[in-house]
Amino acid sequence: MKKILLFIGVPLLVLILLIWGRTLDTTLVMVEGTNVACLPNGHQQLAIHIHPELTITVDGENEVIPANVGIVGTCMAELHTHDTTGTIHVETATQERFAQIAFADFFDVWGRSVEREGYELEIRYDGEVVESITDVPLEDHGQIELIYTSIEE
Repeated sequence: MKKILLFIGVPLLVLILLIWGRTLDTTLVMVEGTNVACLPNGHQQLAIHIHPELTITVDGENEVIPANVGIVGTCMAELHTHDTTGTIHVETATQERFAQIAFADFFDVWGRSVEREGYELEIRYDGEVVESITDVPLEDHGQIELIYTSIEE
């Protein structure tokens, strides 16, 4: 009986402790130079997981949003891409973290500025013009359009 308990009970206890330890991992590692954290448990135990859609056009031509923006080594940022479709994955472990991030943070994670020299920018959300990048909400399936037009000199 003791051998059965030893062979079954000890590994079961270790497994429970490992799972319990993962659920308690709330350590935030911030993506350098941003307001965005790496997800502490990857794609597990998320409070928020939404997918706004980003389209960028430059003088009428679609621009590709790269795959794996915000995924470097062991860090998967709260704002990231997996492919080149323009789908931004917004994932946070808590509601509080979701309230602290904004669409503009995606550009910090990407390492690009939303402003481009020599271009005028029009921002649309679900087809409606918005005044500023800070006015763009993060909502599931929200359609975000950034339209760059060359400035004629």
